[in-house]
Amino acid sequence: MIHPYEIVSKSALPAFRAMISKRLTEDYSMTQQEVATRLGVTQASVSNYARKARGMMIDLEIDENIAKAADRVAALLASDNPDQREALRLMTEVCDYVRFNHTLCGLHEELEPGFSSEGCFACLGSLPPDSGTIKLKVIP
Repeated sequence: MIHPYEIVSKSALPAFRAMISKRLTEDYSMTQQEVATRLGVTQASVSNYARKARGMMIDLEIDENIAKAADRVAALLASDNPDQREALRLMTEVCDYVRFNHTLCGLHEELEPGFSSEGCFACLGSLPPDSGTIKLKVIP
C-alpha cells in the first residue's frame, strides 16, 4: 500500500523542485550550486533535475496554477534577501494542491498495480480540529 504522502514526497515535490531549479538557472542565471543552496538540496540533485534524471515522474508544468507557483517561488529564492519561510509555505501549498486535486491518482495506479483510485478519498484526508483520535496543537 503506497501512502499519498509517499507519492508526494517521491514524485510531486521533486518535480516541483525541478521546475524551480530550471527557472533559477535559466531565468536568473544561477549556478547549480547557488540553486542548491537556495533550495536546500545538494548540487547533485540540481544536476539530476537538469539532466531530467530526477523529478520527472509527473509533469506538473501542465498545470497553470503550479507553473505560476513555481514562478513565484523562483522569484522569491532569486531575490537578494530570499524569504525562505514564504517559499516553504508556497511549496507546501503546491504539495497540498496536487493531493487535493487528485493530480497523482494516475501515477498512484501506475506505481501500485491493482490499486484503483476510483472512489478513493485518501488524498482528501485532513485532521479536523474536533478529531477524536488525535488533537491538533494550538500554537499561540
